Amino acid sequence: MNVISALVLLSISQLLFGITERVEPVSAASSAEDAGPMLGDLTAESVKIWIRTPTPRTSVVEISDPDGKIVRRCQLRTTAKSDHTGTLEVLALPPGTRFTFSIDGEADDDWWFRTRPESDDACRIAFGSCADEGVGSASVWRRMEEDQVTALVLLGDTPYIDTTDLARQRARYRAFAQPADFARLVSHVPIYSTWDDHDFGRNDTDGNLPGKENSRRAVTEYRPNPGYGENGEGIYTSFRQGPVEVFLLDARWFARTEGDMSDPTLLGARQWAWLERSLAASTAPFKILACGMVFNGSVRPFKTDCWGVYPAEYARLVDLIARLRTKGVVLVSGDVHWSRVIRHDTKERLGYDLMEFVTSPIHEKLIPAANPPHPGLIFSVGEINSFLLVDAVTTDDATTLVARIRNASGEDLHVEEISATATGAGATP
Repeated sequence: MNVISALVLLSISQLLFGITERVEPVSAASSAEDAGPMLGDLTAESVKIWIRTPTPRTSVVEISDPDGKIVRRCQLRTTAKSDHTGTLEVLALPPGTRFTFSIDGEADDDWWFRTRPESDDACRIAFGSCADEGVGSASVWRRMEEDQVTALVLLGDTPYIDTTDLARQRARYRAFAQPADFARLVSHVPIYSTWDDHDFGRNDTDGNLPGKENSRRAVTEYRPNPGYGENGEGIYTSFRQGPVEVFLLDARWFARTEGDMSDPTLLGARQWAWLERSLAASTAPFKILACGMVFNGSVRPFKTDCWGVYPAEYARLVDLIARLRTKGVVLVSGDVHWSRVIRHDTKERLGYDLMEFVTSPIHEKLIPAANPPHPGLIFSVGEINSFLLVDAVTTDDATTLVARIRNASGEDLHVEEISATATGAGATP
């Protein structure tokens, strides 16, 4: 993917007046070939802006401050190689500031972003899985808009693709990005995503799926994540907002590609090493480990893609958290078309029980068989058009996380409050 970094160290003349070529205006998402703009990784000092154009082109993106003054004028190039997609990364912005932007002279009231505050002590992150382009999914995007979320995390099956054919992968991502309510939301709310089985390429599949490199290529083209795994493998990544760092795990690319049949890998050696380094380095009071695949084995009969089918890998995860003495870990998953809250019995090992929030579906398709018993089951509901809303805040006294299973009408179906002190995390250093 073509990424252009706009650095403050560049001269003002280059940033503001250095573009002389004429570019014909084009409205974003104005045809079946357009998509975006979409915000990617957003920090206190930077933002990523993604677009897809009908044909390869060089567009002009202008960033304006609250007074309407243009503070950046940058080129964003889309290419045939990247399926006419491109991502602009703008750096060295002031924190806590609301900016608007235009593309090729075209502007919209929804095209804005606010850099994270310098003292970043609160966030409201929406997590969801299993979505389509229908009216039900649209109602969830509208609810997230009304809830004023600060980030959207897609956990997979967003979209449904069920093939690794590159042309089909691209077409499905493009179609998923176009409905008005989704496009409006992600034009000013940063999106972060991992995949599950259907967007990886096939139901209940693993890393031996032929053509998986095409699926990965489409993700790198159509989702402006902070990163995409390492050395051309996987799409795992992480980001931080407020007192929360989210680790987006890839439970597909490496699954069953390493180890023997009696003890196959799920995350793979490279991703395990990344996770260990990243958890050890994290200073966030809460660390959310998120993936499409549920972290337990309480699933519908004959389902082969869950952490419960990889008991050695689940044990390795708990061992890693224990060895690093990592506090404040919370699990978030999706996939199963049923929403559940499960308490994992880890207090003896970790000093606290891991809480898992399963959120699914954003669309209307439920699977009642996905509601089997589990000894740690706290809550379970089959609710269409639902998602997980996570609020976290640090005050002078404490850091807390509130997780809500929520529906499109704004009803909280279940609420759990977790104190950082209860998980040994304490307040933000």
